[in-house]
Amino acid sequence: MAADALLLPLLLVKLGLYASALIAGGLSLHAALGIVERERLAPTLAFAAAAAGLALAFSGARLVLINAQLGAGIGDAFNADNFIWTWRMQGSAALALASGALALLICLGFRSRTLMGLGALGIAASFALTGHSQALDTPGAAPWAVAVHVLIAAFWFAAPITLWPKLGLADAALVKRMERFSAWAIAPILVLFALGLWLAWRLADGVEAALSSLYGQLLLAKLLAASIALAIGAFNKQYVTKTLQASPARGRKLLTRTLSLDALLFATALTLVGWATTMTGPPGM
Repeated sequence: MAADALLLPLLLVKLGLYASALIAGGLSLHAALGIVERERLAPTLAFAAAAAGLALAFSGARLVLINAQLGAGIGDAFNADNFIWTWRMQGSAALALASGALALLICLGFRSRTLMGLGALGIAASFALTGHSQALDTPGAAPWAVAVHVLIAAFWFAAPITLWPKLGLADAALVKRMERFSAWAIAPILVLFALGLWLAWRLADGVEAALSSLYGQLLLAKLLAASIALAIGAFNKQYVTKTLQASPARGRKLLTRTLSLDALLFATALTLVGWATTMTGPPGM
């Protein structure tokens, strides 16, 4: 009963962790791949480092709540005996996240695109080192499929921040950003979709379970929400970029609307994943 009472706080902490980690990873990728102009790297990296620090704080809160679940409730949140088991389950993920955050922190003073990329990789790896993919009888490639899936998702998740039509960003610079983003974004879409389907099948233990269990349905609904967001991204590439060039004022308004819808869809996908991994679980586990 005590563990059940902690499910909602754990869900909220996970959502905070997922969102801040994806923002940090996505922005670091945008910086590493040159989507953000060199002269504007400082605020982007500062935002990414702050998001990574917030992710670390949420990761610590997750450790505390899981530790409490292993005991008799919140009173056991700092129980040292329980923490041995908690760290075995979550320690590797926390360390990977910390390494990614450290790389981004170093980037604030030392602008290395390699470190920016390593920061994103560390954050993505933290998702592979915990969760239901690690609980499979034979995890195989599933955890690393999660890491690749998260890395690509983070790239898209941060798009509403990088591509937002800020007043201080000139029309020509905004168009260039969109063109650079699109050059990197389109090719991995099929990989993202294929990995999402494969992971839903693998974690739910088959097509029938993926379609009939609540867990599988939540993962498929997440994939649908993300797919719609990616379709909007394709619309931005094919139509909104041209509108920005022909009529900047109209293009900015349209881009604001599409990115707002993207952000809502990404938040929906994140909530569905959080619900699946916290409130329910794979049918066979």
